[in-house]
Amino acid sequence: FFFLCFLQTMRIMKTILGLVILLSNSFRPFGLSNMMMSSKGDKVTVAVIGGGVAGLSCAQRLGSSDKFLPTVFDTGRLRPGGRCASRLPNDSAKEKNEKYDHLSKTTVDHAAQILTVPQGDGFVEFEKQVQEWEERGVIKRYAEGTVCDIVNPFDRKTKMYDKQKIQLRPKKGNMYYGLDGMQSIPQSMKGNFELEQDVWVSPSNGAKLVNSEGKKQWEIKAKGQILGRFDELVIAHNGKCADRLMSSSPAKDLHRLLRVNFAPNVAKSGGNRMTLNSIYSLTFAVPAVDSALSKALPSNKFTCGFIKNHPNLKFISCNTRKYNNDESKDVEVWTVLSSAKFGKTHKGPQENLPEDLQETVKGLLYKSLEEALVLPRGSLRGQPETPAGSGKILESRVQLWGAAVPLNTWIPDDDIAQGFLHDGDYNVGACGDWLLDSSLAGAWESGRRLAQFLIDSEDPKTVGLEGGFQGAEGVAKAGIGAL
Repeated sequence: FFFLCFLQTMRIMKTILGLVILLSNSFRPFGLSNMMMSSKGDKVTVAVIGGGVAGLSCAQRLGSSDKFLPTVFDTGRLRPGGRCASRLPNDSAKEKNEKYDHLSKTTVDHAAQILTVPQGDGFVEFEKQVQEWEERGVIKRYAEGTVCDIVNPFDRKTKMYDKQKIQLRPKKGNMYYGLDGMQSIPQSMKGNFELEQDVWVSPSNGAKLVNSEGKKQWEIKAKGQILGRFDELVIAHNGKCADRLMSSSPAKDLHRLLRVNFAPNVAKSGGNRMTLNSIYSLTFAVPAVDSALSKALPSNKFTCGFIKNHPNLKFISCNTRKYNNDESKDVEVWTVLSSAKFGKTHKGPQENLPEDLQETVKGLLYKSLEEALVLPRGSLRGQPETPAGSGKILESRVQLWGAAVPLNTWIPDDDIAQGFLHDGDYNVGACGDWLLDSSLAGAWESGRRLAQFLIDSEDPKTVGLEGGFQGAEGVAKAGIGAL
């Protein structure tokens, strides 16, 4: 009798164990491997939150070492890139009712537009990387003289600017764009790390420090599900989400630097918090025949440029001149970036801009572009009483770049952490352009430097958390990033 009871008990325990294993496998989210749930062998697992250039650079460098197993969590629906994102022909629409006959056939850069190499010894590694990208066909140089400042000429007789004319002043220096959109740059950085796409790590409790098997690890969650536990955490994005993500963590000194303000400008002293501006990006298609834009900005002289003569605008680029395709024969596709002041004045919920706000913003930007380029009234937006773009604009799409460009840079007191942060007590670091230079170069170099610090350190210590903010001079000049 006792022997039979023992056998029955063992059968029940085996059944329960099987159910536990089945359920644990069923609820492992997003197909994450066992490796990501704990350290694998002697390698250190790293969660990188943010798949922009900084996060990808950090993960790529960590992945080249035999010490680390990095995983990037990115919110991008289709591909990583952050500010260095593009829309490619025939990309699937986010909304089912969203349909664009012209814009969907063209490669569109709607955020970052230009890649440059900053001067100085601090960007030697990035300069090598740019050379490699150019050799591999990842990036291409803008034709000389086709990146310009758009200004009103100065009349020496009247000592006034002639508002009825424009002048194109070519900018000097090597400037690059992605061969298949700016997204070519982040796409080229994938390969030696795990990438989890379209994953929104919960800002409220998505990163939690826990005790796991006698050691501290970061538990990462999204949509209420645990994505994994990691030995090291890297915050590679900024804005409100990064602030909230770390707000309840014990790493208070690092979180203090992630707190953010949103404003169109910052004090020359740099202010007391990271400050980001907000910029509208408007992409629109017009008929190529008798294009008012091409008359003002001829294709042999202009591809893109900085608008210096209007308070509402900062930049304009012709996507169909950069990326030739069949559509470019009959249609021109342009992208306009607003000024930060305009973005602040007309700011709305960037994930769900109301239709009436979209139409207002479009109408004002078309009107501003007509004024800046001295186009006849109604060249883009039809007559004043008609809807925005009526009869002139074939298609348009507007979005708010809410957490756009850092207006200040964190300058640490110590010499070790130039361009990154690390809290050795809690195994968490941060990288991004706001820590070095408000540019793609600054983002890439910041990520690389943090990764190299982790690789070189047997027991990474706390660095970079004491210092102060300094105004970003390059952004103050260009408005959309340092060149």
